[in-house]
Amino acid sequence: MKPADRPFAKLSPLAVRLPALWILGVALIKLVAGSPADIPLFIRENPLSQALGEQLNFQWIVAIELAFSLIALFVPRIGWWLVSTLLTVFVGVLLKLIAEGSTSCGCFGGAITLSPYAMLAIDGSLFAFLLFTRPWQAIPAAPLPLARLVPAALVGAVTPFMALPLVDGWRKSQTSTPTPTNTTGAAVTTPTRPAPLVLPQIPNSNPGTSAARPNSADGLLVPSFDASGRWKLPDSLPRWARLRPPEWIGKSIHDTDLAVWMDTRTYPEDGTWILYLETCSHCADYLKTLEASFASDPKLYVFVRLATDKDEAEGVVTLKPPGEQAALPKEVTWVVGPELPPWELVLEGGVVRSATRHGD
Repeated sequence: MKPADRPFAKLSPLAVRLPALWILGVALIKLVAGSPADIPLFIRENPLSQALGEQLNFQWIVAIELAFSLIALFVPRIGWWLVSTLLTVFVGVLLKLIAEGSTSCGCFGGAITLSPYAMLAIDGSLFAFLLFTRPWQAIPAAPLPLARLVPAALVGAVTPFMALPLVDGWRKSQTSTPTPTNTTGAAVTTPTRPAPLVLPQIPNSNPGTSAARPNSADGLLVPSFDASGRWKLPDSLPRWARLRPPEWIGKSIHDTDLAVWMDTRTYPEDGTWILYLETCSHCADYLKTLEASFASDPKLYVFVRLATDKDEAEGVVTLKPPGEQAALPKEVTWVVGPELPPWELVLEGGVVRSATRHGD
């Protein structure tokens, strides 16, 4: 049978290129507007992802999506099975997210919120259309077109590693460091005190030095102080920051990465600190439980809100017991692990004695 006589000979390349274009567009949006926090927790917390680190893992995931989709666009005969592999993985991830009750697939980063059901409908339809046209039969075999295959793979593979620093640099140039505020909207002033010990990742940090330099690929920073020893936010905010409460156990709260984003010295050193998201239904349920039991089990609480730019529109937290309030800057995406908030920290003398995750 001549290639032109094969069923779906003209339709099958289109059926390969359509999902490739879709995956390419989603990957580019994710690269510009996304962060490691958009990757499902069960993926970014596996041993390989943890070995790579949040940022490198994020870059490699986007690189694979870009490389596979570009190959499929220019070489459908080879690319159909690469796109099929991606779609198979996507469908599996979306089914797991649906089973977990997730309300967003995280596919587009912070730019677009799309439910796992909607994303599954799109990916599933494109996948079904691709398989229906039988590209393994409809697209004739031909010599491997290295002149198209190699450049497509290289462009896709290197783009995240070259573009991400440029994108972050542009975002930082457009964002000024916010002034910390309390719940009344007034600017927070901090008392002049001797600065606490800085985090151990950068040995020579001291008050009066703005530690705006990341000390790892994950963008971790050390606390910043002005010349008088007053705490301040870093002069340059990263796109995302990593928070891992279990790693704080046994440390002074002032020596954790939380001290980069809030002046921990101005809050009680003996009490229960709660890290929560305003848009998290599990957090809302947990805080309601604490509020209901406060009369019979009163505690000194510090509520630390991991702020986002969607808090006002999508916030679901309505009740929490009396306590001091703090909010981390919404300009930073909070990559929390090994499980999502809410997290409960029990402090004694400023030392984190326990870090417990609550909620389903």
